[in-house]
Amino acid sequence: MQSEQLPLWKDLLIVAYRTVGVYVFSLAAMRLVGKRSIGQMAAFDLVVVIIMGSVAAIPIEEKSVRLIDAGLSIGILAALEFILGRLNLRWRTLEKITQGQSTVLVQDGRILEENLRRENITLADLYISLREKGADNVQDIQIAVLEPNGRVSVIKKKEKQPVTPDTVHLMTLNRLDALMVQNMERARARASALLEEADVPSRRGPPP
Repeated sequence: MQSEQLPLWKDLLIVAYRTVGVYVFSLAAMRLVGKRSIGQMAAFDLVVVIIMGSVAAIPIEEKSVRLIDAGLSIGILAALEFILGRLNLRWRTLEKITQGQSTVLVQDGRILEENLRRENITLADLYISLREKGADNVQDIQIAVLEPNGRVSVIKKKEKQPVTPDTVHLMTLNRLDALMVQNMERARARASALLEEADVPSRRGPPP
Protein backbone atom coordinates (compact mmCIF):
# COMPACT_ATOMS: atom_id res chain seq x y z
CA MET A 1 0.00 0.00 0.00
CA GLN A 2 1.48 3.32 -1.09
CA SER A 3 1.68 6.14 1.39
CA GLU A 4 -0.68 8.98 0.70
CA GLN A 5 1.15 11.99 -0.74
CA LEU A 6 0.33 15.35 0.80
CA PRO A 7 -0.98 18.16 -1.37
CA LEU A 8 1.64 20.65 -2.51
CA TRP A 9 0.32 23.47 -0.36
CA LYS A 10 0.45 21.33 2.78
CA ASP A 11 3.98 20.24 1.95
CA LEU A 12 5.04 23.87 1.53
CA LEU A 13 3.29 24.78 4.76
CA ILE A 14 5.25 22.11 6.65
CA VAL A 15 8.53 23.38 5.17
CA ALA A 16 7.64 26.94 6.16
CA TYR A 17 6.74 25.81 9.68
CA ARG A 18 10.03 23.95 10.07
CA THR A 19 12.00 26.89 8.67
CA VAL A 20 10.43 29.33 11.13
CA GLY A 21 11.04 26.90 13.98
CA VAL A 22 14.70 26.47 13.05
CA TYR A 23 15.05 30.24 12.73
CA VAL A 24 13.65 30.76 16.22
CA PHE A 25 15.93 28.08 17.69
CA SER A 26 18.99 29.54 15.92
CA LEU A 27 18.15 33.09 16.98
CA ALA A 28 17.80 32.04 20.60
CA ALA A 29 21.09 30.14 20.39
CA MET A 30 22.93 33.15 18.97
CA ARG A 31 21.53 35.35 21.71
CA LEU A 32 22.79 32.86 24.26
CA VAL A 33 26.27 32.61 22.73
CA GLY A 34 26.78 36.37 22.65
CA LYS A 35 27.02 39.39 20.37
CA ARG A 36 30.42 38.78 18.85
CA SER A 37 30.55 39.09 15.09
CA ILE A 38 32.06 36.45 12.81
CA GLY A 39 35.22 38.56 12.46
CA GLN A 40 35.70 38.54 16.24
CA MET A 41 35.32 34.78 16.65
CA ALA A 42 38.23 32.46 17.17
CA ALA A 43 38.52 29.33 15.02
CA PHE A 44 36.94 27.13 17.72
CA ASP A 45 33.88 29.41 18.00
CA LEU A 46 33.49 29.54 14.23
CA VAL A 47 33.50 25.75 13.98
CA VAL A 48 30.71 25.55 16.58
CA VAL A 49 28.63 28.08 14.63
CA ILE A 50 29.12 26.09 11.40
CA ILE A 51 28.02 22.89 13.17
CA MET A 52 24.94 24.66 14.50
CA GLY A 53 24.10 25.83 10.98
CA SER A 54 24.44 22.29 9.63
CA VAL A 55 22.20 20.91 12.38
CA ALA A 56 19.63 23.63 11.70
CA ALA A 57 19.44 22.66 8.01
CA ILE A 58 18.70 18.97 8.65
CA PRO A 59 15.01 19.22 9.69
CA ILE A 60 14.30 21.51 6.72
CA GLU A 61 15.74 19.02 4.24
CA GLU A 62 14.73 15.80 5.98
CA LYS A 63 11.09 15.56 7.00
CA SER A 64 11.78 12.40 8.98
CA VAL A 65 13.83 14.42 11.49
CA ARG A 66 11.70 16.01 14.17
CA LEU A 67 12.00 19.75 14.65
CA ILE A 68 12.35 19.36 18.41
CA ASP A 69 15.40 17.11 17.89
CA ALA A 70 17.21 19.79 15.90
CA GLY A 71 16.20 22.45 18.43
CA LEU A 72 17.58 20.35 21.28
CA SER A 73 20.88 19.83 19.45
CA ILE A 74 21.20 23.55 18.71
CA GLY A 75 20.38 24.40 22.31
CA ILE A 76 22.99 21.99 23.67
CA LEU A 77 25.69 23.41 21.37
CA ALA A 78 24.79 26.98 22.33
CA ALA A 79 24.81 26.11 26.03
CA LEU A 80 28.21 24.43 25.75
CA GLU A 81 29.60 27.46 23.91
CA PHE A 82 28.15 29.78 26.56
CA ILE A 83 29.60 27.72 29.43
CA LEU A 84 32.99 27.56 27.72
CA GLY A 85 32.97 31.33 27.28
CA ARG A 86 32.33 31.80 31.00
CA LEU A 87 35.07 29.35 31.90
CA ASN A 88 37.49 31.18 29.61
CA LEU A 89 36.84 34.35 31.58
CA ARG A 90 37.94 32.62 34.77
CA TRP A 91 40.90 30.55 33.58
CA ARG A 92 43.42 32.09 31.22
CA THR A 93 45.06 28.72 30.56
CA LEU A 94 41.79 27.26 29.28
CA GLU A 95 41.29 30.30 27.06
CA LYS A 96 44.73 29.77 25.51
CA ILE A 97 43.82 26.15 24.76
CA THR A 98 40.40 26.80 23.22
CA GLN A 99 40.89 30.28 21.72
CA GLY A 100 44.63 30.35 21.05
CA GLN A 101 46.93 33.25 21.83
CA SER A 102 48.40 36.22 20.02
CA THR A 103 51.60 35.81 18.01
CA VAL A 104 54.03 38.66 17.31
CA LEU A 105 54.84 38.84 13.60
CA VAL A 106 56.79 42.10 13.42
CA GLN A 107 58.72 43.80 16.21
CA ASP A 108 60.75 47.01 16.00
CA GLY A 109 60.61 46.96 12.20
CA ARG A 110 61.90 43.37 12.00
CA ILE A 111 59.88 40.43 10.65
CA LEU A 112 59.92 37.37 12.91
CA GLU A 113 60.12 34.67 10.26
CA GLU A 114 60.06 31.82 12.77
CA ASN A 115 56.65 32.97 14.03
CA LEU A 116 55.43 33.29 10.44
CA ARG A 117 56.37 29.68 9.74
CA ARG A 118 54.71 28.54 12.97
CA GLU A 119 51.44 30.23 11.96
CA ASN A 120 51.73 29.14 8.29
CA ILE A 121 51.73 32.74 7.07
CA THR A 122 53.64 33.73 3.94
CA LEU A 123 55.42 37.04 3.49
CA ALA A 124 52.86 37.95 0.82
CA ASP A 125 49.99 37.39 3.26
CA LEU A 126 51.80 39.46 5.89
CA TYR A 127 52.39 42.38 3.53
CA ILE A 128 48.74 42.30 2.45
CA SER A 129 47.58 42.47 6.09
CA LEU A 130 50.01 45.29 6.84
CA ARG A 131 48.90 47.31 3.82
CA GLU A 132 45.28 46.89 4.90
CA LYS A 133 46.30 48.58 8.16
CA GLY A 134 48.03 51.43 6.31
CA ALA A 135 51.57 50.19 7.00
CA ASP A 136 53.43 50.09 3.68
CA ASN A 137 56.91 49.98 5.20
CA VAL A 138 57.85 47.29 7.72
CA GLN A 139 60.47 49.63 9.19
CA ASP A 140 57.66 51.95 10.35
CA ILE A 141 56.06 49.25 12.54
CA GLN A 142 56.65 49.03 16.27
CA ILE A 143 54.75 45.75 16.61
CA ALA A 144 52.34 43.67 14.51
CA VAL A 145 50.41 40.86 16.19
CA LEU A 146 48.31 38.02 14.80
CA GLU A 147 45.24 37.86 17.05
CA PRO A 148 43.35 34.63 17.90
CA ASN A 149 40.51 35.68 15.57
CA GLY A 150 42.90 35.77 12.61
CA ARG A 151 43.19 39.54 12.34
CA VAL A 152 46.49 41.40 12.41
CA SER A 153 46.86 44.34 14.81
CA VAL A 154 49.49 46.92 13.88
CA ILE A 155 51.05 49.65 16.02
CA LYS A 156 53.37 52.04 14.21
CA LYS A 157 56.41 53.67 15.72
CA LYS A 158 55.64 56.92 17.49
CA GLU A 159 57.32 59.11 14.90
CA LYS A 160 55.44 57.34 12.08
CA GLN A 161 51.96 57.54 13.57
CA PRO A 162 49.55 59.84 11.70
CA VAL A 163 48.90 63.28 13.15
CA THR A 164 45.43 63.52 14.72
CA PRO A 165 43.55 66.61 15.94
CA ASP A 166 44.39 65.62 19.50
CA THR A 167 48.07 65.36 18.59
CA VAL A 168 47.97 68.80 16.94
CA HIS A 169 46.23 70.23 20.00
CA LEU A 170 48.84 68.70 22.30
CA MET A 171 51.69 69.96 20.11
CA THR A 172 50.15 73.45 20.14
CA LEU A 173 49.84 73.44 23.92
CA ASN A 174 53.43 72.24 24.31
CA ARG A 175 54.62 74.96 21.94
CA LEU A 176 52.67 77.61 23.84
CA ASP A 177 54.11 76.38 27.13
CA ALA A 178 57.60 76.58 25.70
CA LEU A 179 57.00 80.12 24.45
CA MET A 180 55.62 81.18 27.84
CA VAL A 181 58.67 79.75 29.62
CA GLN A 182 60.97 81.45 27.13
CA ASN A 183 59.21 84.82 27.53
CA MET A 184 59.31 84.52 31.33
CA GLU A 185 63.06 83.83 31.23
CA ARG A 186 63.59 86.82 28.95
CA ALA A 187 61.48 88.99 31.27
CA ARG A 188 63.50 87.87 34.30
CA ALA A 189 66.76 88.54 32.47
CA ARG A 190 65.54 91.97 31.41
CA ALA A 191 64.35 92.79 34.94
CA SER A 192 67.70 91.69 36.38
CA ALA A 193 69.51 93.86 33.87
CA LEU A 194 67.36 96.88 34.74
CA LEU A 195 67.92 96.31 38.46
CA GLU A 196 71.65 96.11 37.93
CA GLU A 197 71.62 99.31 35.87
CA ALA A 198 69.62 101.08 38.58
CA ASP A 199 71.95 99.79 41.30
CA VAL A 200 75.19 100.99 39.65
CA PRO A 201 74.70 104.76 40.33
CA SER A 202 73.79 104.06 43.94
CA ARG A 203 77.05 102.21 44.42
CA ARG A 204 79.09 105.04 42.91
CA GLY A 205 77.61 107.48 45.38
CA PRO A 206 76.29 111.01 44.75
CA PRO A 207 78.03 113.11 42.09
CA PRO A 208 80.60 115.66 43.43
